[in-house]
Amino acid sequence: MKLLLVNWYDKPESKYEFTLTSQNLPKTIKETRDDILKQTIKCKTQENLENKKNNPACTTAFRITELELTLYKKLGIPVPEFCFPCRRTARFALLNPRKLWHRSCMCGKQNHGHDGKCIVQFETSYAPDRPEIVYCEKCYQQEVV
Repeated sequence: MKLLLVNWYDKPESKYEFTLTSQNLPKTIKETRDDILKQTIKCKTQENLENKKNNPACTTAFRITELELTLYKKLGIPVPEFCFPCRRTARFALLNPRKLWHRSCMCGKQNHGHDGKCIVQFETSYAPDRPEIVYCEKCYQQEVV
């Protein structure tokens, strides 16, 4: 068995000269001018000391590319206030955890091929304390048809 060694290092601190803060960003894409492509924007995470500790991947500043700006205009969404690593961290926080829980079908409808409550058990990524209703595959198919 071959052992893989990885050299870890402390991330060097970046020194950026911010030309724009997240508070000064245009609120809508219609207010955004093309000169934003020349701006170095301070990530909103950097404005709160507590947030800095929560996301060590933060790059502290970012720039908007021309393709990015074109996409924001096409979608009608404002320029982001956070750098890409902070946005990625926020997206991943919305995902279900990589864990399965043993659950039972929550269906109690009569026309789904069972009497009373469904007794099918399965594993799901939805924790028991979550508010979502989970169905077995058969009851789900009956519900969406």
